[in-house]
Amino acid sequence: PNKLAWQMDLTRKDIRRCEAYYKLHNFLISETENGTISRQETVSMIPPLVLDVQSHHKVLDMCAAPGSKTAQLLELLHANDEPIPSGYVIANDVDNKRCYMLVHQAKRLNSPCVAVINHDSAILPNLQATLPDGSRQQVQFDRILCDVPCSGDGTLRKNPDIWLKWTAA
Repeated sequence: PNKLAWQMDLTRKDIRRCEAYYKLHNFLISETENGTISRQETVSMIPPLVLDVQSHHKVLDMCAAPGSKTAQLLELLHANDEPIPSGYVIANDVDNKRCYMLVHQAKRLNSPCVAVINHDSAILPNLQATLPDGSRQQVQFDRILCDVPCSGDGTLRKNPDIWLKWTAA
């Protein structure tokens, strides 16, 4: 919607075989690292869009790593002309190593409106905000995204050779 995304139907073989595609691929990687663009599966873009995040929203991303949806939430938060939105994203993941990837993803966007926490979402404690007068208040979120760990079917679709190694557990 609103030209927020573009899709290219190229395989890895296509990219390797054509120098122009290879250069485009390298350009996209560079721009991703710079925070200019984000790359992710089309289906993964739907949940953040459905949330209709506005610049004043307090958003909790409960199972956030590796951070593509968190990046999208931040981009939506920064979508208008405000220099710094009043809202923010709290990005949580239970896995410490995956939180590292999450921090890397958030840093590339250079937003002051994100905090990464490492906690089990099933028992996430109430979060407290310190008000200007020094008092504390429980944070009430306007939007919550909980995209729990999946079956890996996207990996199976993108990498059909993996079926050769698959066995029933």
